[in-house]
Amino acid sequence: MKPFRIISTLLLLVLFIGLLSGCRQDDHGFTGVSSQEFFSRHLHLLEAGSAVVIDGRTREMYLGGHLKNAINIDADQEGLTALLREYADEPLIVVYCTTNRRTGRILKALEGFYEGEVIYINDGIQGWRQNGFPLSVVSESDPESSP
Repeated sequence: MKPFRIISTLLLLVLFIGLLSGCRQDDHGFTGVSSQEFFSRHLHLLEAGSAVVIDGRTREMYLGGHLKNAINIDADQEGLTALLREYADEPLIVVYCTTNRRTGRILKALEGFYEGEVIYINDGIQGWRQNGFPLSVVSESDPESSP
């Protein structure tokens, strides 16, 4: 009985640590992290531009503030999969939206063809804002703001 108790205690400890980290991997190998986790462990990806960062919200929402170097691909627009295929050869994609609905649509589209690593921010831009993390804002007339 004692070995069983030790093993079950260790398994519970591992599960608990995994839950505390705020990081989880889904069935497709996509990793969901909180905005805090992303900021503390993956912010360098935004700074270095070493990942394709996709903001899945509407254009208006994107213009109101987005993560550094993010491109805007509205998850609700026609031809979403075709737009995402442009990044099929990229090794890493970061995805976020307001909370998670649009992120889910983008992840579903990527499942069909993308073989690289995906990190999605599971509390979205709302979590990012609530934590006071920096946002980029561009004007409608700024040519850099177009995907």
